[in-house]
Amino acid sequence: MEAAMADGGHLGDREQFWRDHVAGWKSSGLSLRLYSERHGLKAGTLGYWNSRLKAQAADALTSSAGSETVATFLAVHVAEPAVSVSEPWDDRIELVLKGGSVLRVGRGFDAVTLGRLLDVVERRS
Repeated sequence: MEAAMADGGHLGDREQFWRDHVAGWKSSGLSLRLYSERHGLKAGTLGYWNSRLKAQAADALTSSAGSETVATFLAVHVAEPAVSVSEPWDDRIELVLKGGSVLRVGRGFDAVTLGRLLDVVERRS
């Protein structure tokens, strides 16, 4: 496969072939030698293309750094959230008693029971 790409085909095709293999090698987690063996490639050629593509990327960065920066604006659509999250609602009633004690009861509480509780608390104060 490597010989066919090295000898024939357009430069763009050959470069894309090696670009794909360099990316595949880097994402594989394998050593250069082991990746090359598994894909029937010469390790030296894969290493060469890795260096060549790195140099091309560095040249592109250098040449673009010297050129003027042109601002590009993109249209943005702000969508409604997919899931509405309501603010927490505290349905408790809070009563601050003499001495700083705080009594919290939920809405719909039993008034008789609350009265007895307040009587007990007031006796202890």
